[in-house]
Amino acid sequence: MSFGNSPNLERRQSATAMTILEVEPTPDGEVKEETSDTSPAGELVPEREGGSVRVPSRIETRRPLEAKEKGSMEDFLVSLFECPVCFGYIMPPVLQCARGHLLCSFCRQKVTLCPVCRISMTNIRSLAMEKVATKLIFPCKHSQYGCRERVLYGEKLNHEEDCEWRPYNCPYPDDKCKWKGPLKDVYLHLVHAHENVITMEGNDIIFLATNVNLEGALDWTMVQSCHGRHFLLSLEKIYLGEGCQQYFTACRMIGTMKDAAKFMYNISLDANNRTLRWQSKPRSIRESFASFTHADFLVLNKMTVEQFSEDGNLALNVVIKKVQDPDEN
Repeated sequence: MSFGNSPNLERRQSATAMTILEVEPTPDGEVKEETSDTSPAGELVPEREGGSVRVPSRIETRRPLEAKEKGSMEDFLVSLFECPVCFGYIMPPVLQCARGHLLCSFCRQKVTLCPVCRISMTNIRSLAMEKVATKLIFPCKHSQYGCRERVLYGEKLNHEEDCEWRPYNCPYPDDKCKWKGPLKDVYLHLVHAHENVITMEGNDIIFLATNVNLEGALDWTMVQSCHGRHFLLSLEKIYLGEGCQQYFTACRMIGTMKDAAKFMYNISLDANNRTLRWQSKPRSIRESFASFTHADFLVLNKMTVEQFSEDGNLALNVVIKKVQDPDEN
């Protein structure tokens, strides 16, 4: 997901951005009066100041004005791509009604009338506006969460997908919770909104899943705090049919994918003279529990769980270690 002055050198002073003009007196000894107005051609007229005349520099006056006008024009053009329904910026394809009002493709699927002029919507693309958009710079849609990046039209979607300010979904494994929020609020949400989530501290702990033989789909969730971070260990039982069920367990870090790559976790089961060990890198909670159920999980079938459980309880020894950064050697 380093961060003074030599005695032989003289400090160089910045030149003031103005020009001093001498004023010649008239033959009768009077000085010609000048006004600080503009000429008919719109040029700046020198201002009277004491015995001299001050003329603002072109660098001081016209360039900031030109930059301001340019910025205002870009802001205006960007504002044309605001969807009148969801108020987000319209990404290709840019659709329009017969009168030219723009709409994003997502909102187009939900309306039959133009939200601006109320005529029937069409599926006409505004190719001209799509070309205009390629020359503009747009703010990230996660700016409300703190992102200050402004990116080109063609890079906007990729940036927003990987943006570190993108809100996180609730990582609870049942996928029913619709909470979203910044990373700093995920831990508090888990322990307050999901009462069955247990918390433990230490890099070497025992996670005890009770009543693992109960029928139906169940889940056990724990937050393990160590190395100054929070890790989410989930054990989920999936009921596949009569007498067929599987248990998936894995460790995810409440953090970014970059931070998660700095750690390694081990899960071991020891019972009834049997030992089973699993080692892997934790994933980030940025990835949903279901997205890698068949990719990077410890998978246990019903018979294996019965062999390692005692009195219906399954003890998982979880050890989390920090991987040494090669740059530190």
